[in-house]
Amino acid sequence: MTDKPKVFLPEMSFAEVEDILDRVQLAILPTGSNEGHGPHLPLKVDAATSTYVSIEAARRLYPRVLVAPCLAVGHSPQHLEFAGSMSLRVETQIRVLTDYCSSLRNYGIRRFAIVNGHGNNMAVNAQAARRITEDLGDVRVASFAYWEAIDREQISKLNEGRHYPGHADEFETSMTLHICPEHTRMDRLHEIQDKYGLLGPGPEVPPGHQFLATTTWRQTGLRQRLLCDVAADNYQLASAEKGALFAELSVAGTAAYLDDFINHVALD
Repeated sequence: MTDKPKVFLPEMSFAEVEDILDRVQLAILPTGSNEGHGPHLPLKVDAATSTYVSIEAARRLYPRVLVAPCLAVGHSPQHLEFAGSMSLRVETQIRVLTDYCSSLRNYGIRRFAIVNGHGNNMAVNAQAARRITEDLGDVRVASFAYWEAIDREQISKLNEGRHYPGHADEFETSMTLHICPEHTRMDRLHEIQDKYGLLGPGPEVPPGHQFLATTTWRQTGLRQRLLCDVAADNYQLASAEKGALFAELSVAGTAAYLDDFINHVALD
């Protein structure tokens, strides 16, 4: 059995990076969140899944791809009602991702992929990709969520067409059971119904306020709608075995996307 190739920068020495740097054609920037995911999953779900998928996809493309440290806190203002959740301001997230790319560009890397694991990061990461391209000039940046690369026909055979990725439900619970089971609390799964209740009545939204912008730190009402932050009752269908299959589809799709990016997006 051969050792898996090293691709995750925090786990490499500078010498190991130098060994392959002349063959590296792309760096992945995983993004996630630190937010509530029900009473049974850790706050790090989105960061853990995006990092796992990024590393495994990079290994399949070794030595052309490296993985930067995950931006493990994302834009999650609506989750601050759930204890321990944290959030970045939009501008903070954009600047950090820009600095990540600026640092790695020093070593000749000019293709970057922001691989996301948190729904509320999508718009922010898209803005970041534009900012990075404008500020650095000679780089190419892709931004996508790993689940967007999944083969829909294949996953529909596994989940019988149920919605994914969801939030703390079948997909994310299964993925977490596969990736980091030691951080799950499946013994507390019953609390979704017994203690918290799955769904609330939803917040009252006065006429004219539906599309009103708020500040980053005043987005309230989510917990009225999702009492324990579990978006659907299909969480009961989750398993580690299913998570391994979901993870394989995620990694395969992401690796294929990145391979296409490297092969068909030219650098000036």
